[in-house]
Amino acid sequence: MNSDNLVALKDDMVAFIEGHGMRCFPAMIPDDMPRVWWHEPGPPGSQDAHEAAKESWKDFVEMAKAVGAPMVLIGEDTLDKATLDLLAGELEEASSPDGFMPEMEKLDRLFRQVGKVGHIELAFAHQGILFVHESATEWYRAYSEIVDTIEDLQDMIEERYGDGEERG
Repeated sequence: MNSDNLVALKDDMVAFIEGHGMRCFPAMIPDDMPRVWWHEPGPPGSQDAHEAAKESWKDFVEMAKAVGAPMVLIGEDTLDKATLDLLAGELEEASSPDGFMPEMEKLDRLFRQVGKVGHIELAFAHQGILFVHESATEWYRAYSEIVDTIEDLQDMIEERYGDGEERG
């Protein structure tokens, strides 16, 4: 499996889910529903935990089947150039030219990942709770950190200057 692009993993997931007699439902997994995240086995950072994590999505699917879930929701994030351009503009607007150079360098490296699937969520609902399993590439985690940094910057700017006021 290509660790920079999860498209083959997604294909494996779909085949595995359907092989267990359930259906896949392509979806944007909602954030506003109570959820429980799948916890990877083993001590964090250990080789055993890393190996187990690669296949833990299979255990998750088997859990969905065991509780009688008729379908598994599957959502993916594919990186696109327009989003990266927007993030670069927001980062430049929210900071001084040298203020966030490391983030700008990370963002520049992310342009090599355009068109790749970097994040997959599997989910099933049971008794009003959404159970979620997440798979992500290292570059997607870096991307998420940049998004969080920009959101934090925008929140600080809004607190300081208020909504809709000119900055200068």
